This record gives sequence, C-alpha cells and structure tokens, in this order.
Amino acid sequence: MSNETKRVYDARSKYPDRGKLTENSFSPLSVVIKNLETSLLLLGSKEEPVLQVVLSHLSEFARKQDENVLELKQQLLLESLVDKELFIDAESVIIRRFALFLITAILDNTELGEYDTEKTTTLLDVAFRFYLKENDEFCIEYLTYIVNLCLRDPKVAQSIIENIEFLEKFKNIFISSDNPDTVFNSIEALHKILQVQSAEEMLEFTTLPGFPVDRIVCELTNDFLEIRLAAIKVLKTLLADTSDESVFEPLHRCFFVLQQLVKAFCLDPKAPDALGIIEVLATALRSEKMTKLFFEQNLFDQMVENLKEIMDTLPPEVVCAIISIFAEAAKYQKYLPRIHKANITDMFIKCLMKSKQEPAPFVIMGIIRLIAHPEALRAFVAEYENGALSRLISLFRAPDVSIKTREQAAELIGSLLVNAFRVTAEQLMELNIAESLVITLKQGLSELSIDLILSLLSIIESLADNDEYRTTIGENTELTEQIAQLLMRSYAHSILVHNIFRCLCTIIDEQPVREVLLENYIISSMKRALKSLSNLVKTAVTNFILQTTRFNEFVDAYIDRGILEVLMLFQKHAFCVSTWGPAIESILSKCPTMKFCIRNYLGFTDITAGKDFYVSKRKFEDFRCFQNILRHDCSPLEAVLVVNFDRPTALAEDVVCVPTHCLHDVDNAGDQNWEYCKRPADDKLPVYLEALNETLALNGLVENPDKIRRSIDFENVAKRSKIIAEAVNSVMGEDIKILDINTTEECSRHTVRCHLEHLRHTLHTNFIPIGAVHSGCQFERAILFKCFADQIGLPCTLQRSVDGRMLYNEVPLPLEVDKDIHCDQKTLKFMPWRMLRPTHIVDLMYNIGELYPMQSRQALQYLRLY
Repeated sequence: MSNETKRVYDARSKYPDRGKLTENSFSPLSVVIKNLETSLLLLGSKEEPVLQVVLSHLSEFARKQDENVLELKQQLLLESLVDKELFIDAESVIIRRFALFLITAILDNTELGEYDTEKTTTLLDVAFRFYLKENDEFCIEYLTYIVNLCLRDPKVAQSIIENIEFLEKFKNIFISSDNPDTVFNSIEALHKILQVQSAEEMLEFTTLPGFPVDRIVCELTNDFLEIRLAAIKVLKTLLADTSDESVFEPLHRCFFVLQQLVKAFCLDPKAPDALGIIEVLATALRSEKMTKLFFEQNLFDQMVENLKEIMDTLPPEVVCAIISIFAEAAKYQKYLPRIHKANITDMFIKCLMKSKQEPAPFVIMGIIRLIAHPEALRAFVAEYENGALSRLISLFRAPDVSIKTREQAAELIGSLLVNAFRVTAEQLMELNIAESLVITLKQGLSELSIDLILSLLSIIESLADNDEYRTTIGENTELTEQIAQLLMRSYAHSILVHNIFRCLCTIIDEQPVREVLLENYIISSMKRALKSLSNLVKTAVTNFILQTTRFNEFVDAYIDRGILEVLMLFQKHAFCVSTWGPAIESILSKCPTMKFCIRNYLGFTDITAGKDFYVSKRKFEDFRCFQNILRHDCSPLEAVLVVNFDRPTALAEDVVCVPTHCLHDVDNAGDQNWEYCKRPADDKLPVYLEALNETLALNGLVENPDKIRRSIDFENVAKRSKIIAEAVNSVMGEDIKILDINTTEECSRHTVRCHLEHLRHTLHTNFIPIGAVHSGCQFERAILFKCFADQIGLPCTLQRSVDGRMLYNEVPLPLEVDKDIHCDQKTLKFMPWRMLRPTHIVDLMYNIGELYPMQSRQALQYLRLY
C-alpha cells in the first residue's frame, strides 16, 4: 500500500483526561430564590429544566389566590411570555402547558378593553401558530380557551375569518374532540365569530365544507349545561337565517335539529336551559320548511303529549315561553285546525288573562294569528265576558308595559274589528275606547312607537265605518285635538303622516272634527306636508284635500290660508304625485271665482249658484293679486262684477263705513255717510231670474221633458239659449246700439265704461252687483248668461279671450249622425256633464240668441277674430 493511500484506522498516541474535564466544568448550581422579580428573570434561560421549575413555581403561585395573578400581570408576565412565543419550540410538553396555563390565568383576570387591539392581535397570532403546531390535548384545550377570550374584541373576531389554515384545524379538532372544555370554548368562539359577521358573510362562512353544524346540534343533549347553553346560542344565530341557501337547507339536517330540540326539551322541561331550547325551537319554526317538518313528522304531537302530562308542574314563565313555539307555528294557516284542536288556544288565553304579570309580546301575536281560524275566534270572543278586551285596552294604554306588548295589544284589537266587527265594536264603545285612545296619544311620540300609533289609527278607521260609532268618536273633541297635534310632530315619519291623514278622512264627516282640526293648525300642517320631500306624504295630503273640499269651511280655508297657493306654485309635483292636479281642480270646482281667475274658463259642471261669483274686468297673470283684492278692504282700479242671487240686502257686518277725516272735501260735500260693501246686495237679480222663469214657463221650457235631474234636453238647448240671451239683452240693453255682425264697428264699449264709472261713484266701490248693470257688452252679458243658465240647468261655459277683454259662452248641441247610436240624442242626454264638449257659441250682441258652430265664420266674427 502506497504512502498516499488513506488509512482506514490511525492509532492514537494521546487520550483526553476525563477527570480533568470534570474538574474544570461548571458544577450544578442550586439557589433558593424568594423574590418574584428574580424568578421572572430566569424565563430567559435556555435550559428547559430551569424553565420547567420556574414555570411550575409561578403556576403554584398563581393558583393560591387571585391577588397573586394580578401581581403577575403587574410584572408583565403575559407580555414576557408572548415575547418568548409561549415557548412553542420547547421540547418539554410540561413547559408548554405551564406557559399556557399562566396565560389563561392572567386573561381570566383581565377585563375586555384592558389590552388594546394590537396587543390582543399579537397574542392571537402566537396562539394561532402554537395551535397549528401543537398536538397535545391539554395544550389544545388551553389554546382554545385563549382564542375564545381574545375573540371578545370584535375587531379581532372579524380578522380571524381570514386565517383559513387555523379555521380548518379548529373545525377538525372541534368535531373530533371529547374534551368538554375544548368543545365548550370552540362553540363559544364560533358564536363570537358569527356575531361580528354580516348576513352575507355568515352565509358564506357557515356553508364552507366541514362547518361543524351537526356537532353543534348533537351537543344539545350534552351532559354539561354550559355546553348545551353555548350550542343553543349558536343555533339561535344560525336558525335566524330562513333562506334556502342557509346551512339548514338540507331536509335531513332540518329534521335532525328539530328532533334534537324536541328531545332535549322533553328530557327535562324544568332544566335551566329549557327556556333557551324553547327560544331556539321558536326561531326554527319561522321557516315554513321547518314548520312543515314539525307537523308532518309528528314532533308537534309528541311535544303536546309531553306537555299534557307536566303542564301543571311547570313554572309559569316556562309555560308562557312554550307558547312562543306555537305562536310561530300559527303563522301558517293550514296548521291552525291542529293547533286549536290541541287546546293551544286556551293556553294563549290563560296566559293573556293573568292579570298579575305582563304577557309576552308573542302571546298576543299568537292570538292574532290564531283568530284567523273561526273556532279560535269564537273562543276568544267568548272571553269578552271575562274582560279580554278591557285587558287589551289596559295593556296598550299603560306606559309601564313594554312597547312591543302594547303594539301587539293594539294590533289584536284591530284584527278583532276586522274579523268580528259587530260584537267587538259594541264592546269597545261600552268601554269608552275613545277616552283610552286620548290617554295613550297624550303620552307623546317619546313614549309611543310608530307601530303602536298606526294600530291605534287603524282602530279609529275601523270604528268610523259605522255612522253611529263615527259620530260618538267625533264628539270626543279631545281625541281629534290629539291627532292634530300628533300630526304636527310626526313629519320625520312619512308613513305615520300618511296614516294620520287617512284616519282623518274617515271621521271628517263630523262637524266637531272639522271645527277642532281648523282650530288646531291643520292648514299649517298641510302646507308643511305639501312641501315635504316624501311623495307618500304629498299623496296623503292631496287625498285629504280631495275628501274635504265637500265642506265649505275647508274650501275657504284652503283658499284664504295658502293651500291653493302652494298647490299652484309647485305644480311640478304633479309628475310624481298623481293626485296633485285633481286636488287643485277639487278646490277650484267649489270656488268658481278663483277658478275663473286662474283658468279663465268655467265648464259645464262649474256652477256659479250658491256662492258669490266675482269676475274682474282685468285679467290677472298672478291669481294672488286678485286674491289680495278680495281679502283686503280696498277697492280695485278695474270693476269687479259680483253675482249674488241670495242677498237682496247687505249684511251689517259686510258694510264698511269710511270716517269723514279720510274723505276729500269734494267727496264730503254732500254731508252724507260714506260706506261701501265688498259683498254688495243685489235686489234686482232675483227679479230678473223670476221673470226669466216665467218666460220659460210660458214656452214650456222650465223643466226637462223627462223630468230627470241633470239630464240634458238637447232638443230645447237652442230655444232656452235664445230666451236667456233675450233676457240678458233686456237687462243690459240700455243705451246699447245693436250692430250687424259683419260690421267692423265696435259695440258701445265707451257707454258701458261710463255706466260702470257711474255705478262706482254711486256705490263708493268698484265691486258692482251684476243686477245693477243696465248697459253691457259681451263681457257683462256673458257673465249674466252663465249665471242664468246655471240657475235653470242649461249646460253652459264661460270663457275669457286671450287678451282678457271679452267673455263668451259655449253650449253643447251635438250634431246627430244617421245610424250612429253613439251620437243619438236619446243616448247623449244621459251623458254626464263633465263628458260634454262645447259645440256652439252664443251670440249675445248682434243676432241675439243665435248659436254659431265653433270655428265657423260667424263664431270668429263674434269673437272679432275674422
């Protein structure tokens, strides 16, 4: 073998002296440490025996009393352990257990918020890494507890969803674990995660593969109460989602959870978690699918049979809680016969009638649903004799009762009025329901809820369907006053304002109601509603206007106090509020004066009889100018003709006396009392009308041949028009020259102007009664023609020309077409007046009484357009 060849074995010539190495090495050190701060310094040691001894002593120290744990917290033990990552890499499992035990002990004595979110997140990150690496059962138990405590911070709970790797192991350990503490803390942690999620996030999280919903359902029958309560909380959250995509979408899982809930309750109905199980079962039955399984799989019968045996031994609060299950099931009417047959209705009634305690809201809700079944309704109505209605009234009017119970009580009364009106309404009126409503509404919005007020308004609406009851309610002026005041404070809630106006529409027929509303600023409330941003509110108030223009006091208030002004100024709202335009027309149809001022037109249905009719010689672009003239004590520059058939002498309160110091010397020269009247008397107009009726009677034209009110005598329209035109000419023909229609010469306008000036000086005002006008052209004659036509029932219009200087009248005279039944006069005479169309213009100046077809040459000549 050559020298370069490597040897397999080389003999040693020197050996180490082992004895010398032992003598020179560091010998074991035993030191007695009695100071906590010093012992904490040893946590930095890299020798596991040292760490084990130190952590063992610290654990014993922490177990002795809570004050010791607080001292460890003050020494920043938790921060120190987190910095060392809880000794994740320690080979000794005992070290890891002691470290986790100390962390849990400190967290047990730490309030939420004592550590900021950043520190909690740091601890949780270390725990996550520890959890993913650890397999020891005790360490997993401690880590699960730490995670559960850290999730008390909602921000931390929100971020845990992103740690997919941790969640996967978390679910696997939870599903397979037999450790009660691990199971409990896992369920609690899941509940905290679910609480911070939105509906969409929860749906996505719970439908992930491997979500341990079945394990949670199984824990409903666990031997440990704490685990059962934790499982109940999670299931209540999960079952609140009744969508088809929820974790309980499979039928087998729905049946499994229902079966477990019924089983858990039947095992021990008196258990501390019995109320929680009932609440979860009631939540489950909100789903129609769950309810169907509950009845079809005989779980309902199983529960009822179990209750029959133990009902008398159960505490009252448990009995009332059980009712919540049947209240949810009663939502589906097809199961009502089975529910009633099982005597569940009697359970509801007994629970309601217990006067010593306030019934839960679901008790009354269940009755509301049950009375849809006739037999259940009869059973509850029979309880009227025992004070069922008075019990409900006392509930909704009592301010110390929970608001939800009050809402349900009022809603039940409303439902009873729908299903059993006669007997319920009679009982309510005997119990003076109006006074109870006043007491309740007086409590104000701060004590009442929107739903409660809506139910109370619904009660009033239902009772107002009966005329006698509506009169009784209307006589209670305090109730109307409270509703009006409630309206003024409710504009933040559009649905409430809408329902208040709807309620007022049902009782507005009563005179006391109208008086109280006008006294309590209803007009101001309506103006505010018309300017609201809500279309619902604007629709409600315009509907109210449509209902109330039947009453003159409301029409006057709408015109005088600015409602009409708001409607006219904001007509752009008619594009989104369909009743805006009809509300305007409804007001104007009751006031021909304002309608003619605004529209410059009166149709066939616009009757001038019954109220004073004012027409100004001047055409106003802004109706508010004319309105101010009528409102204030002043005389207009242009003549205003007044039509009045009902007042032959002026009323004393309408006459305004002018003090002598306000007159010029010329005016006061006659030494007479100056006075004027804006509502002048007219003793001549009734005389003219009587003469006209006599003329019509001589010609047999006073009544329609059919003697049917509002039917149209088309055959005699022309004859009647001519007689009226001649009567108008006889009244206003003084000093008026009759010209040929073909002439270009103007009529005697100057004569008419001088005549009106004379009347103004005589009456001391420009408000001139039409009966005093003896010289008139088209303008004055058209007004008188319209008024006479309205008095005898002749369809007639009054229209102002574009320049405003001329008025003219139109009448309907259909041109009959052969073999067309739609143009047959026998058919047309029964046509409503609003559907008529003007066809002819009446000549009042040239060929007196002649009718010219519209757009004909004569018609255009009469209007001086040709």
